Amino acid sequence: MVMANQLQPQGVPPQAVIEVVSEPSAELFAHHLHGLTGLLRMALLSGVEMTLPTSLHLLLDVAQTVVTADRELVIYSNPSEPGTPMQVQRGIGAAPPPEENLLHAWVGQSGKPLRVAAGLDAAMDLFLARLQARFAITVPLFLKHDWWGSLQLFRAQGEPFDVIEGRLLWFLSLLAENQLARIQSMAQLAHVAYTDYLTGLRARGYFEEALEQETHRALRQSSLCGLLLIDLDDFKAVNDRHGHHAGDEVLRQFARILTHDLRDVDTAARYGGDEFGVILPDTTETGVRLVAHRIRDAVRRHPFRIPETDLQVQLGLSIGIALCPSDERSGRQLLRAADLALYQAKQRGKDRPLFWRELNRAG
Repeated sequence: MVMANQLQPQGVPPQAVIEVVSEPSAELFAHHLHGLTGLLRMALLSGVEMTLPTSLHLLLDVAQTVVTADRELVIYSNPSEPGTPMQVQRGIGAAPPPEENLLHAWVGQSGKPLRVAAGLDAAMDLFLARLQARFAITVPLFLKHDWWGSLQLFRAQGEPFDVIEGRLLWFLSLLAENQLARIQSMAQLAHVAYTDYLTGLRARGYFEEALEQETHRALRQSSLCGLLLIDLDDFKAVNDRHGHHAGDEVLRQFARILTHDLRDVDTAARYGGDEFGVILPDTTETGVRLVAHRIRDAVRRHPFRIPETDLQVQLGLSIGIALCPSDERSGRQLLRAADLALYQAKQRGKDRPLFWRELNRAG
């Protein structure tokens, strides 16, 4: 979540705060009928499935129909991707980052709509000058009653924003909360569907979709994408001797080894049982080979601990490797090639990586 105290504001001037009302009234729309149209549009679209960036762009579209402005900015922390908040802006050349946005900090502190103008506060004057604006209005964006962002509108000239405009934007933010909550729920469902419950790695369905995307991208950009299919040698013996609980713990330990030195762009997944996959985009054949040997050597050195005992087991692994586009040109074909290479690696003594191209050369 974006923290309101990042700028440590000294306090929001009381004259900037717009007191909110519990429900819209006829008086609210008496001079802002276009605002009603915008709110109705947001309400009608609240059940439409869309991505977070699309939803934030829609919010700016609707805000412009509710309140006239020549610059717009929305800041929002993506619940499914913690870290730097997302910013969507229009009419602003270089918006300050969220941690330097005083208006964002003020609205997070107050939890209510705010309207400001040049001359209200020295620090705010500097902020407005940075955005080449004289007037600004903002409302907080909530998710399940917690503050997650802000919607900000600016005017370089003309009249200041008024209280009615602030209240209209307040109702818009409440409608936006419904859409943002829906997006979060869908993201959580997708995370569950695409995550292996035992290891925390990606699940097979996500892995196969990602592989198709990466092979297409490799072809478009004339780059190389590597695929590793990995099988723990003699893993069945762990289950037979120590039970499935011990086998599950060994798989979790291996998942930590597998992801230890991977890049952010790499994808590791549990493909099924004791079989795992790794997608290595934007790499070289040498790079793929290094990753395969590094994983194999790390497993050789690792004493897999059996839970609730003092026992340890040593394991090896076999790896089948295929490259796109030099071996195959689609995700499905690449999987088939890597799977055949994995099978041959196990047939030839296990505990080794084997490239599909090496298998082809051997005839």
